[in-house]
Amino acid sequence: MSATAVWVVGAGGHAKVALSVLEACQISIAGLLDDDSSRWGSQILGYPIVRGIDHLKEYPQPRAVLAIGSNHIRRELVEKYPTVQWVSLIHPTAWVHPSAKIGEGSVIFAGAVIQPEARIGAHCIVNTCASIDHDCQIGDFVHLAPGSHLAGNVRVGLGAILGVGASVIPGIEIGDWAVVGAGAVVIRDVPAGVTVVGCPAKEIQNRE
Repeated sequence: MSATAVWVVGAGGHAKVALSVLEACQISIAGLLDDDSSRWGSQILGYPIVRGIDHLKEYPQPRAVLAIGSNHIRRELVEKYPTVQWVSLIHPTAWVHPSAKIGEGSVIFAGAVIQPEARIGAHCIVNTCASIDHDCQIGDFVHLAPGSHLAGNVRVGLGAILGVGASVIPGIEIGDWAVVGAGAVVIRDVPAGVTVVGCPAKEIQNRE
């Protein structure tokens, strides 16, 4: 295996899109790692699912990309594997202003737009055709689903998720681990840990 080859951690649907970014960036792919042993030896898009994620421990400083949509699981894996060099990726069709900052291990997918002075934390997902406007502050382990849009000066806290097609007006703050449902239009701040849905977005009670 080449020292510069990248492992893909996770072998679900999200891994297919991560593989497409690696291919578009012409980065060598070592293979996929997944803890579901029934999948070992099979392939995704022609790349082998080799072994479990602990395989990373066999290398002194392996390079890998997190291909798992769950914010909580990505955080757990980063904490579990401190020696991994988590690769940041930007698809060639994404547009990122030079003044924007992208944290370690974050992946920017095809068609995404990141405007001036935006700050993206570590291990974030800015999914297909999502947009982040000027001066937004995005915490670590955030997931912006496909087609979600942040206007300027929006702050998104640690581990929050914006669903498919969600929109946020300027100056809003979304708290840590909050959830914005698909298609929601956020016109008020969202407290930490709260789930909001609808247009305009309103809090709903999480069901156990």
